[in-house]
Amino acid sequence: MLFGSVYRRVIFAMLALVAAIAAEAAEAQSVAWPAFGPARGLLRLDGLTDTLPDFVGPLDGSAEFTIFTEGNHYPVLLPLVLDEFPSWCRSTGACQANPSKILVVTLPQPMIVEMLIRGGIQLGNAVLPVGRDQHVFPDLAMAGAAPLRQLAQAGIINHEATVFARHRGLGLLIKQELARVDDLSGFREHVARVVLASPSEPGARNQYRATLDAILGTVAAADVLAHEVAIFPGRLGIQHRDVPYAVLNDIADGGLVFSHLAAFYARIYPDRLRNVHVPAAEPFGQELAVARTVRDLRPLTAVFERFLLTQARRAYPEGGFAEPATFPYGATLDLVGR
Repeated sequence: MLFGSVYRRVIFAMLALVAAIAAEAAEAQSVAWPAFGPARGLLRLDGLTDTLPDFVGPLDGSAEFTIFTEGNHYPVLLPLVLDEFPSWCRSTGACQANPSKILVVTLPQPMIVEMLIRGGIQLGNAVLPVGRDQHVFPDLAMAGAAPLRQLAQAGIINHEATVFARHRGLGLLIKQELARVDDLSGFREHVARVVLASPSEPGARNQYRATLDAILGTVAAADVLAHEVAIFPGRLGIQHRDVPYAVLNDIADGGLVFSHLAAFYARIYPDRLRNVHVPAAEPFGQELAVARTVRDLRPLTAVFERFLLTQARRAYPEGGFAEPATFPYGATLDLVGR
């Protein structure tokens, strides 16, 4: 028994030492993430591991309304869906929406497409099936035109989508102490370690590269990207988490991320981060559209579409997106035509 006790103490000491070394090597820590949706009073796992990113709401099939969306507009969408929509339903009498029975999945576009086409996602050792015959399947899908076309061709969404927002291209998210950075040229000169969307998010990554080439020129753009920190502990391949995480943890000095996200994180962490808007990047902004999936129409789907097209005109510009007058707001996209 004594030997067993000593053995256990040695093992625990070794494990503690390994954990300490790993933490020191990673130079990273947990980042408290903005919370959305109703308080549920349930056990919550926060930290670098054992957390489930970008799923907001119930996964057991009890959701009465579900949206799968590319995640980079989540700071605007989640308050609209979980706060304003239920309130609007109550005030207008048009519907009954319980926020605790709404599910929103806000992952990168390639992940959303793969989940829906392949029928699920693996989260560590857990498997979440996704499909019309499963507990989880969206009523609406939101993304850019190209991913929506993939889903339409796969028979997962209808053949038409409606444009409701346009982002304003890249912005700069940098450490608060880098006071001399006020444009892309300053970013190139003073930001020694750069983080941006990983190759697993080719749409955003390629857009940033094209923007840098156009504004700085190919040589200067290549110099910026030569300072990229591509791999680090805790990286998820989700830019709206990876970029602020890396800058907050001193893994990177600054990051390229959509301008509305840079502004959002600078507001959330004002003592540690600041954002720099890049007006010349705005022509590289892209539109977001919403489409119905092929599941049977549920009561909240059509009424939320009506609510979204009414409220997005105000909410998205307030959240740093383009003004509706600058793009074809409300236009219908043909997802199968040529």
